[in-house]
Amino acid sequence: MSSPSHDAILQSARRLFGERGYRGVTVRDIAADAGISAALVMKLFVSKEKLFAAAQPDESLLTDLDVPTSELGRALVFRVLMRRERGAQEPWAMIPFLVQDAPDPDAARAEIRERYLGAVARVMGDTSPDRRAAATVIALMTGFGETLRTLGLFDDWEFDDLVARFGPIIQAQIDTCAAAGR
Repeated sequence: MSSPSHDAILQSARRLFGERGYRGVTVRDIAADAGISAALVMKLFVSKEKLFAAAQPDESLLTDLDVPTSELGRALVFRVLMRRERGAQEPWAMIPFLVQDAPDPDAARAEIRERYLGAVARVMGDTSPDRRAAATVIALMTGFGETLRTLGLFDDWEFDDLVARFGPIIQAQIDTCAAAGR
C-alpha cells in the first residue's frame, strides 16, 4: 500500500540514486530530500538495499507504447526527451548506475538485463533466441539517455530535431528485426 510518505521517499531515492549512485547516497540524504525522518524511511523500507531495489525504474516505460512498430524508434526518443523536459527520472540513463553501484552488481546486471531485454524484445517483436536487435536498441537507448543526462551534448538542440535525428537510428534496428521476421 502506498502513502504520500512512501511515494516521496521513492521519488527522492530514484532521483538521488540516479544522480549519485548507491554508494553516494545515504538514507539520511533521501529522508532530508523527501522532507521526512530517516527513521520513517527505515520503517517503510527496512534497509538501504531494499530501498534501492524498490527505487529502480522498470521496463514499464515500454508497456504503454501505443504506436505501430514502424514508429517505435521515434516514440522511444520522444519519451526520453519528454522526461528530460519535465525534469523526470530517466530510466535509460540509470541502468549503468543501477548495475555498477548495486550491492551485488552481478545479480543486478542479470536481473536488469533480463527485464529490459525481455520488455524491449516483446515491444519490438524480437523472438530470436539471442534477441540481438533488442539488445542493440537497449544499447542505443541507454547511450542516448545517459548522454543527455550526463554530458548535455544536445542541450541546445531543438526537441523535434533530436527526434528526427535519433528516432530513425533506433528505428533502423527495429526494422532489421521486423525484416528478419523475428
